[in-house]
Amino acid sequence: MTRLLLLILLFFLAYTVFTAVVRLLSKKSDTVRPEKTLRGEDMVKDPSCGIFLPRGDAIEKSIGGNRYYFCSEECKNRFNGDENQQ
Repeated sequence: MTRLLLLILLFFLAYTVFTAVVRLLSKKSDTVRPEKTLRGEDMVKDPSCGIFLPRGDAIEKSIGGNRYYFCSEECKNRFNGDENQQ
């Protein structure tokens, strides 16, 4: 019985070490996407409907040299780039 418990404990320890080594070897570099910062991802406001969403999830459109971020294709198509619309 003692041998069985020791064998189970040894297997568990080997599995834990193996998974830790695999995680370390497969870990990608610690590079952060440009839109993310140490405090998290920047939020942008959809000028069409007014909601805030993470920049990485937004649909980007450049109109007249200005960048706008939208929550959906519908909002992007509805927006005409008029500065007074906000």
